[in-house]
Amino acid sequence: MVIQHCRRMIKPLTVTDFIALGQPVLDVRSPGEYSESHIPGSFNLPLLDDADRAKVGKTYKDLGQEAAIALGYQLVNPLREAMLSKANTFSQDKTISLYCARGGLRSAKMAAFLSENGFQVYVLKGGYKSYRRHILAEISQFTNIVIVAGHTGCGKTEVLQEMEKLGAQVLDLESLAHHKGSAFGGLGHPEQPSTSQFQNRIFEVLRRFSPALPLWVENESVKIGRVCIPEELWENMCNAGGYELVLPVDERVKFILEGYGKFDTESLVMCIRNLARRLGDEDMRRLCQMTAERDLEPVVRRLIAYYDKSYDHHVSGRDCQIFVKMPFEKVKPLEIAAFLLSCHSGKSTNNQ
Repeated sequence: MVIQHCRRMIKPLTVTDFIALGQPVLDVRSPGEYSESHIPGSFNLPLLDDADRAKVGKTYKDLGQEAAIALGYQLVNPLREAMLSKANTFSQDKTISLYCARGGLRSAKMAAFLSENGFQVYVLKGGYKSYRRHILAEISQFTNIVIVAGHTGCGKTEVLQEMEKLGAQVLDLESLAHHKGSAFGGLGHPEQPSTSQFQNRIFEVLRRFSPALPLWVENESVKIGRVCIPEELWENMCNAGGYELVLPVDERVKFILEGYGKFDTESLVMCIRNLARRLGDEDMRRLCQMTAERDLEPVVRRLIAYYDKSYDHHVSGRDCQIFVKMPFEKVKPLEIAAFLLSCHSGKSTNNQ
């Protein structure tokens, strides 16, 4: 039995205030909606599960709004005690924030229920849709972008990671996407998020940064694995210049072997097979055979040639971008990171 407490206040908040509040956040949409994408850090406390939401939706379509609302109450009422118990585990001081898809009926009903049971409730105006509009607008403000480019095996990701340790504003898109962008990019990573959730993760990083300061980003295609960089950021990246790391092929081969040689043969072969259409069937089979025999160096050299050609084509299509070539003898991420930051700092100072 649900125990009623004194009613507390329900306060609607704008997206900016909602994000800044920092209270435990409940996503009261269905598990399917939450799984697709959600505000990072939020907990799912669905008013209706996926099956019940579908029933309400069908009733709305067939019989209208009143019948759908009545069915919703019928389905929700038996779950009230369990929902209250979960809400109590999320917030010990009975202060909580919540949102639904559009800031409508589901938010209102859950907020009223929690308020009646002693919670101070903050509700996101416009729901998750308003959050999505807000974050994409915020992402578009980052125009001071510096690209770190270079052929496969230059250690670009590792250089960016060292830059971050040195205090630079770094957006590691591949880490957020759980993919390195190539046919081998998923190796060693968990399953990729949805594109929407990937973009939410980007905002979670950028909201701690200042658009006025340089944002260091690796040169990427618009699609990383199966997720897409938001158009608002992609356009800014396409208009940004930066630095191109140039290293000897032998050094790049060594670096790639150290990074990918640890993976099992079956995984590597599967990735090579995914390149059959681009490499040609005969070439693909030959590379798979050498990989099965763990003769990996010639495999890496052949794949470097393929990816270098792809990279050169990719860069040539961006006439508006200017990359300063930076030659290095060895892949030493910390040294490269410090040198690039020093060069860019001097450039910025000289331009003032």
